[in-house]
Parts: sequence; structure tokens; C-alpha cells
Amino acid sequence: MGSRAALIAGVVVALAGCEAGGSNGVGGGDMGTAGGSDMAAGCAFVTVTAVDANGDPTENAPARLVATASGLGNGNAQWTLTHAGDPASYTPMPTNSTNLTVQYDATQAGLWTFTVQLFGCRATGSIELKNPTGVMQLIRLRALPPETSGFPLYEKTITITGGQSTGQDLVLDPGLSVSGTLRSGGTGIAGQVRLIADDGPDAVALAGANGSFTLAVQAGGDYTPLFIPSSTTIAPHLGAKAKGSSFVGASFDLPGGVAVNGSVVDTSAAAIAGANVVLRAGALPSGPGLTDGGGAFTLWAEAGVYTLSFGAGEWPQGSLDNVSVAAGASVAIAYTIGRVAVGGSVVADDGTTPVAGARVTITSHALAAVADVSIDGAAAVHAGGRVARVVTTAGNGALPAMQLPLGTYDIIVEPPGPSLDGLTAITEVLGGPATWTLALQKPVPLTVSVTNGAGIGIAGVTLTAIETVGLGAAPMGTTDANGHFTFTIDRGAPLTLVVEPPASTHLAGTRVSLSANAGSAAVVLPPGLPVVGVVSTPGHTTLSGVLVEALCYSCGSTTPIATSITDGSGTYHLYLPDPGDVTVDGGVP
Repeated sequence: MGSRAALIAGVVVALAGCEAGGSNGVGGGDMGTAGGSDMAAGCAFVTVTAVDANGDPTENAPARLVATASGLGNGNAQWTLTHAGDPASYTPMPTNSTNLTVQYDATQAGLWTFTVQLFGCRATGSIELKNPTGVMQLIRLRALPPETSGFPLYEKTITITGGQSTGQDLVLDPGLSVSGTLRSGGTGIAGQVRLIADDGPDAVALAGANGSFTLAVQAGGDYTPLFIPSSTTIAPHLGAKAKGSSFVGASFDLPGGVAVNGSVVDTSAAAIAGANVVLRAGALPSGPGLTDGGGAFTLWAEAGVYTLSFGAGEWPQGSLDNVSVAAGASVAIAYTIGRVAVGGSVVADDGTTPVAGARVTITSHALAAVADVSIDGAAAVHAGGRVARVVTTAGNGALPAMQLPLGTYDIIVEPPGPSLDGLTAITEVLGGPATWTLALQKPVPLTVSVTNGAGIGIAGVTLTAIETVGLGAAPMGTTDANGHFTFTIDRGAPLTLVVEPPASTHLAGTRVSLSANAGSAAVVLPPGLPVVGVVSTPGHTTLSGVLVEALCYSCGSTTPIATSITDGSGTYHLYLPDPGDVTVDGGVP
């Protein structure tokens, strides 16, 4: 019987096919492989029954489970007992001297599996107990594989029952294979083909030099095709939304677009080389524009209305909406914002020790006007923007020499690891030329307490504190017997705290947003049910990094009520709110 097979309680479960204890013995049916080279499976029978308090057969929890092994001969058999969705193992009690019959008083619904071993022989038997008053709820499980896997989104509807854990493996659908050709002027061209999915991961492929490509989609899914040619003299193209099945065997001929010429200069009208210029209309970009030594650029775009974005390493990034592009379009960008010299250093929390190799992210508050932009020779329009730079300190802790506009700056300083100091958030107001001394600060404690609705601390809860600034450090910890754990957290980092209780607690996990320097967090977990399974391909290869989401089926919400990412073995763990038991008589259970 598979570990997640649904069995009717009270019915005998026998795993048979007698086999001598040899090397890597495998039993008949769904026995599984032996636990070692000298462990034979399938060499015995295991019978499992369930009785209620009166000794009558039952299929409901709570119940006394009785397991009997036959075909083992005499000897002291060794038993283990597991409950689906619960990582713990249980020890059933023997009822005779040879230990061939054992029992366990199960209080929880779900799949219970007995395993017996004796004389190099191994056998298992399972039984599923129901919750007779459990509310049943439809849940939509959605698996979103990594884009690089080649698999489209996969969905499956399951039923959960109040008070009853669930095991649910997910086998991804390879989807519909789509082969097509990317062309320009009837000739195949190289480039990226991206089918932007309305729901789930995009389908992405690279077209070769002859324009051919292959990818996988959901046949009934809605996709909007985006084509980005490798050639910078052909404009990207955004196609019409269509069903995945409509792209089979299709050829896509790109219109080509129009050339947009322009220039970028500084406040003294001197050319700026290496400036980047791009146009965007929703998901559709133009081709890239990069200024040469004379400050000139040419990019290709389809005719339309765009947002213009531009920037250079030493200058703020700017943008301007509602830029109309037609044949012969030109764009003249002239920076107008003044700048002052800024230097300085990063030091340790003692205020003097220089810190080499520190990563410093410098972001200004919004700047009303950074440049004047003229389209097709029309009157110039002010373009707003901001400074967004990332620099690294030299061996002596020095910042590179910078030219920055006056204004307020949010600065994130991250020391190289390992370091006794942590990520530090600093705000600087620049009113003139300045030398900044950016002092790191030591991490601060964050004490987390996790309780259930009765105020009882929950042990063994996995906590992950994901920093939402910088490079996104994510320290982890586990609550102690009282439900407490103390992190050491970077002082300037707001967090997303991910709370994952053990399946055995039957509590639902949650995510909590915490501001920087929160100091403490009290998390109360509601009743929940574990849903555990493995995500694999049709060829039985497990996949890590798959995002698995649980959504409410009946309410049609697109907001997940729980999420998990498969680990190295392809396993996911979801903790869903428990729908509870049926209530009658005005709410009296």
C-alpha cells in the first residue's frame, strides 16, 4: 500500500508475497524496497483493524488500532507506527510475548501505517481513520515550477477534512509542446520567445539562428507572446493574447519597428557616453539604446506611446511618461540637476575601524526634475527621477568619489561576512559637498514567542526571518519547549517572519511582517492541518524549488492561504486552516 493510499478503516490490509531474506528483496504490490541489503520486503502479511471503545469495528477516530504480523515465524518482532503528515514515529504496544500483535490508541484521523521487521524481513500495513464530524473543504493546490524546468503551472483540487491530515503527491503535467518559428521579413532570426502567462510561470525559449524554438504551455491557459530579437536593429514585439494551444506550429514575423535617434548630455551640454535609454509600454520594451562617445544613441521600437527611461552611472535615473514614437522620432535628453562632491568611508561600530568590501546601496528620495527631454524637437519637458547606486568600499574602507544631487538619501550598508556588525540603515541629508562616515551597528535581538489559541507555547516551530532589504538574509531558528526563540537580526532590516509549526501540532502556519528593530513578536497560530507531499515529473524525478500554493476553491480567491517551496527531495509542507467539525443546534457542537 502506498504511504498515502486511502484505505477503508476496519478492512484487513495484507502485504504478501513470501520471499526469503536475500539481497535487496522487494515484495509484491506496493511494499517498497527493503531497509537494507539484507532486509527482504514482502515476506510477511500485516493485518490492521480498528475498533471503538465497545470493541466494535469502526472507521472513525478515535479508535484502537490492532496490527498482526503473520509469516514471520517466532521471535521478537520490531514495530514502528507513523501517521501521514506527521514527521514523528510512534511505538505501538505488544499484546503477546512474541510481539507479533500490537495495538495503539489513535486519537487523530488520517492514514496510520504499521511497519514490522524480523529475521531480515520487513512488511507494512495501513489503515485510514475518518473524522465523522469533520467539515470537508475543497482546496486548489497549485504548483509553479521554476521557469527553467520547462514545465507549466499544474493545478489539482483536493478535499481536506476537519481534524484530518492529508498526504498529496503532485505529478507535474508536461503540458502541450509548442514548436514555432521566429522571423523578420520572412527570414528566421535568433531571439527570446516569452509567452507571458495570465496565471503561473511564463513559458520561455530561445530561438536559434534559424528562428526555431520549442516550449511547453498549458493548452487551455491564456498567454501573451513577447518576442525580443537578438539583433538590436529589430524592435521587440508584443502579440495578442491567445490560448496556449493556438501557438502550436505558429510562425511569428516581427514588424521590425522604427529607429529612434537621440542624445544625452550633461548640464554643460557635454556628451555623456555609456548612458542607457529604453522605452517601455507595459510588458513591451524597445530595443536597447546605449550612447557612444559623442552621447548619441539609436534604438528600435514599434510605433506607439511609451514611458522613456534613461540613466548613466554618475547621473540620476530619469523617466518621462506619454512619449509618442513614430517613424523618424528623435529624443534629446539634457541633464539639468546640479551635483556636489561626496566622499567618505564605512567604519565598524567602534566608529574608527575601516571596513573594506562593504556593499553600500544609495537611494535618493524622488527628485522632481533631473533632466529636460525634447521629443521630435518640441519644447523640453522636465523629467523626474532618483539616484539609485550600489558601490563597494576600497581596502581602506573608503567610498568611491561621487557626484550627487542635493536631497535626502536612504543608505543600506552591508558588511562582508563574516562580521560582528550587521546590515545598517542610515539616512543622510545632503545640503552641500560632504564627507560621509557611515558607521555600522551591531545586530539586535528579536524574541519570538509562538502559542496556540489557548496561550500554550508551541515547541519545534521553524522560524525564518527574511530581511526585505539588501541581499535578503534569511536566518532560521526553532522554538524551544516554551515556544520561544531569539534571533540576532540586522538593526536596519524590516522582516517577513515565516512561521511553520510541526505537522504533529495540527496548527496552521503564517507569515508576519515586522518593522526594523521590532524587538519582539508574539504569534498566535490557529488550528491547522498539514498537507504534505512530493512534487515530481511524469518520469518520477523529484523537483526542488517548486512553489506550491493552496487556494480556497469555493471562494475562487487568487490569494494563497498557505505556500511552501519544495526542498531537495521535492517535498512540500503546507499548513492549512482547519475547517473544523460540523456544528448543529445554534452552534453547539
